[in-house]
Amino acid sequence: MTAIKNRGLVVATALLVWMAPVAHAEELPLWEIALGGGALQVPEYRGSDDNRRIAFPFVYPVYRGEFLRIDDRGVRGVFYGSERLELDFSVDANTSVNSDDTSARAGMPDLDPTLQLGPLVQLRLWPDRPSRQVLLLNLPVRSVFAIGDSLEQVGWTASPHLTFYQRVDLFSRRWRLGLSGGLEFGDNEFHDYYYRVDPEFATDARSAFDGNGGFGGTRFIGTFVSRGKKSWMSLFVRYDRLTGATFEDSPLVERNDALTFGFIYARFIGRSKRMVEVKDMRRVEQSD
Repeated sequence: MTAIKNRGLVVATALLVWMAPVAHAEELPLWEIALGGGALQVPEYRGSDDNRRIAFPFVYPVYRGEFLRIDDRGVRGVFYGSERLELDFSVDANTSVNSDDTSARAGMPDLDPTLQLGPLVQLRLWPDRPSRQVLLLNLPVRSVFAIGDSLEQVGWTASPHLTFYQRVDLFSRRWRLGLSGGLEFGDNEFHDYYYRVDPEFATDARSAFDGNGGFGGTRFIGTFVSRGKKSWMSLFVRYDRLTGATFEDSPLVERNDALTFGFIYARFIGRSKRMVEVKDMRRVEQSD
């Protein structure tokens, strides 16, 4: 996988990346295709002092099948859904790390990009709120794979978090404001993938380190999304805090916080004539 494709993967998952009864469904095309572009600033890895800026074009496919769905939540499988509970298959990703571009990892092996796959339980906490507001409890558990010459399993993660959505009318467009906060956990293998320092790579300024699994910090995400019939745009910011993480004492952790932000814009160029009914627990009704 090329560097551009690797970066595009994390961009798609991060920016696409985040109570009224769901009986208020809507009719939408079975599939849509959009072309767009965006920009992103992201740390090389959580805890790194080095950042990269990425500008990218992309093709944005949407598919609203009964079980398989590709939309602003990424690629997922919907196994069960009701007015209060939804069971999905979720995806997340991280970019590769070139150790020559990071001061803390100089002389260490590069890191392949990672892909995270696993189930997501989503519970609606405000069943009787006005349709402009939604509050969800999300419980994802994912297996992590490094994407090199082959897929290699490199641990597990869990990220329980709360997400609040609010409809906002601004600049003659309807927007969905999303605010999310929660905890990050990983097993020993996953934390070692990013923060372990083997004795052979220890220096006077970089001591050997072998951490443990467990708490991996806190994460807060804000999104501002507007989707119309012809275009779709999103603003995104994510803040990570590593205070108290089991790997906080690794010499590869240069700072205990990390900030990621960016935007994307896309225009739809084609869509299916076939319409399907869509019920989304995150959906904030677009009409009063």
